[in-house]
Formats: sequence, C-alpha cells, structure tokens
Amino acid sequence: MTHYDNTIPRTISNKGIEKDAAEQYTRVMFYKIQEEIVGCSGDFTILEWKSVDRLKTIVIKDPDDHLNKFEVSLDLETHDISCSCKLFIRVGYLCRHAFFCLGINGINIIPRQYVINRWLKKAVDRFSTLELGEIPDPVSGDDSRRKKVQECWFLFQSCVSEASNDVGKINLLYEKLKVFSDEIKISLGGSGKRLDQEYVENLMGSKIVQEVTVLPPNQSNNKGSRKRLVNPVEKTLGGKKRIARQCQFCNAMAFHDSRNCPEKKKKEQMEMST
Repeated sequence: MTHYDNTIPRTISNKGIEKDAAEQYTRVMFYKIQEEIVGCSGDFTILEWKSVDRLKTIVIKDPDDHLNKFEVSLDLETHDISCSCKLFIRVGYLCRHAFFCLGINGINIIPRQYVINRWLKKAVDRFSTLELGEIPDPVSGDDSRRKKVQECWFLFQSCVSEASNDVGKINLLYEKLKVFSDEIKISLGGSGKRLDQEYVENLMGSKIVQEVTVLPPNQSNNKGSRKRLVNPVEKTLGGKKRIARQCQFCNAMAFHDSRNCPEKKKKEQMEMST
C-alpha cells in the first residue's frame, strides 16, 4: 500500500491522536510518527511540573534514555509545544515527549502548526496540477486561482477517462473542447498566446524586480599564490622582518648567535679531526 491509496492504516492504540495521524500523513511517515506515539505510552517519569498562566512545563525522564532529561513546554491556548530533544526541528514531526505532554493535557489531535505539508497525503495533489507550488486547504475554503486550475484539470482528466473507451464520446469531447478553445482565443484577442511580461510572471508565480540589488561577483584570478608565504618565525614576530644581530663568537652582524654560529661549528670540526 502506498500513500496514493485512500485507505487509512491500522492503528495500534485507541488514542485519538494516532487516528488523526493516520488520516493526515502518508503511510511511510505515519509509521514513523506511530512509533513516537506508541513510545510515549511507556513508563515516563515526571520529575518536575510547572504551570504559569497558560504555559505548562514538565521535565520527564525517558526509560529508553536514562542519561538525559527532557523539558517540554506547552501553551494550552495556542497548543504551541517545544521539547529539548529538538526532534521536530531536525526531522519535521513531533517527538514522543511532546505526544506524552499533549496526551496528559487532553489534546487528541496533532496541532496543525506542526503538521508539515510535505508529509501529508494531499501533498501529492500538487503534482497533478498545471501550476505547481500551492496545496489548497479544504478547511480554509480558499478559492484561489491555482485551486480553480486544479479543479479544471481534474475535471478534464475525468472527462477523458470516462470517454476513452467510446470513439463517439471522444469525438464529441474533442468538438466541445475545440469550440471552447476558439471562444477563449477570441476573448484573448485572437491569437490565444499571451507571451507578454504579465503572462510570464503569472505563469512563474513571481514578478520581475524593478531594481537589481544582487550582481555577479567581479572576476578574479585566484590561481596560484599572490603573496610570499610567511615562515613561522615571521609569524611570531607579527609579520615583521628579522633584525640582524651581532654574533658574540664571530662578531658579525648576522641572523645567528653564538650557539648556532657556522664558524663555531667549523672550528669544532677541525678540533675533532686533529
């Protein structure tokens, strides 16, 4: 079974929040969320409980994680919830600690601000439209242009599917569509092709900006090194050049001292050879 099916997967518990997840999410995502919902039925230990006005905060201990404590905050009015495990921020669905907090406060549906469109069954609808991007929400009753386009597209597909096995119906559908297409062309000015700026902007869903503020970077040649590599000694001196000092052995102004003087080394080698 895939998320294209209209069936609802079987729930393990009798929790209303699990049934709500089964109706909203695709099967793959539901099984992941179901694991979190069932996991919150374990032996959670409430270590601390704080209530300030409409905000409730609990500190719980997960039996599957003995090392960490999890702090969950819930707004009883807006149902905004957050957990210190940050699972929703990382993967996009609520954790078992959040479901536990929702359950003990009598909330039986998943707060809709934590139901992301890309995990829902209706997210598949946008790939069946001529214009991608907007997923109509049946609850809000939004009669936007893109929703109308989607309804027209589904109606057209339904007509083609029903008439596909009958040549007479296909010919009738073709004639009706051709007449309607000619009427649209006449209403648009005859050509039927409005390849003007406004049409392209409506098609792409964005408008051309009047003032360009982002420009391509200046061309640069970063091949090779344009600076002399600074040795570690110069880095310790703050990038300054070394200053010649007088050697106490050879009395010469050089970049060595009496300990590593080359004349001293030559003298020592001559004494050892003799």
